[in-house]
Amino acid sequence: MAYNPFQPPKPVTTVGGVIAPSFGKPWLLYAYPWMPFPRRVIIYLREKGIPESQVKVARVQDPKFGNEVIDTSLAPRPAGSLPILAVPSQDQSADDRGYIYIRQANAIMYFLEEFCNDFQYGFAKPYGSFLGKTPLQRARIAEVMSLAEELMVAWNPVRTFGTGAGPVSIPEASREMLRWVRRALMTVERFFKDRDMTLLEGGKTLHINMADIVLYNFLEFVDDCYGVDMTIGSGDMVEDVYGRQVTEVFPKLVEFYQAFKTRESAKRDEERGEVAPEYAKSMMSKWADGVL
Repeated sequence: MAYNPFQPPKPVTTVGGVIAPSFGKPWLLYAYPWMPFPRRVIIYLREKGIPESQVKVARVQDPKFGNEVIDTSLAPRPAGSLPILAVPSQDQSADDRGYIYIRQANAIMYFLEEFCNDFQYGFAKPYGSFLGKTPLQRARIAEVMSLAEELMVAWNPVRTFGTGAGPVSIPEASREMLRWVRRALMTVERFFKDRDMTLLEGGKTLHINMADIVLYNFLEFVDDCYGVDMTIGSGDMVEDVYGRQVTEVFPKLVEFYQAFKTRESAKRDEERGEVAPEYAKSMMSKWADGVL
């Protein structure tokens, strides 16, 4: 039978081979908890109210220190870039440890979102869909989410050529790519112009969506690890990547970032490995002259 984890569950412990409703054993999220893409999924789990009894974070040592699962009672980490979601399964596509694997942070969140949006499958459904209820809502969320992904991708050459975390120093290249990061930020700023960011503060839950998580994930990672708050513009008239004169300010992004920071999901737990180690921060925060 073809693998279908979303078919209606029968009164047994499996759904299309996936142990979902009963959670006889937890799903495992293999992650470096402080790194950006795993942290994105961890924030999502908290926002959806999914406890560790259902999805357990399997902390993996930084590659520099062995790249192994710290809790040796758990199955060894599967091959591939983290995060990886390991789902207990009796399907023939499972490996010899009885798991199937979902890779890439956004794919994991989309996969979990399907289960959370249907009470049948045993996940809590406290806040509804994070992808929007109407076609227009889904489109608006997708707009910002695409830009948030663009920000994370564009950041890679910024840090590669401009910080001690990269293999080669080319400050001019880093500075140019930073202009493209700001271009995407300006577009998000326009999308947010009428949004009331106070609705994101603290424990309020009805107005958060997937794009918020991805965007916050980028802003916080760059601020916390690289020491650069990207919501703070120069306030000057600058030339954008298209040669246009624009004012470099992001008031709505400032509101968004400060509001999301107050959420419980955003708090880093050092004991759980969610704080970057000093050796990494020292490299990431070492900027070449002339980039910033």
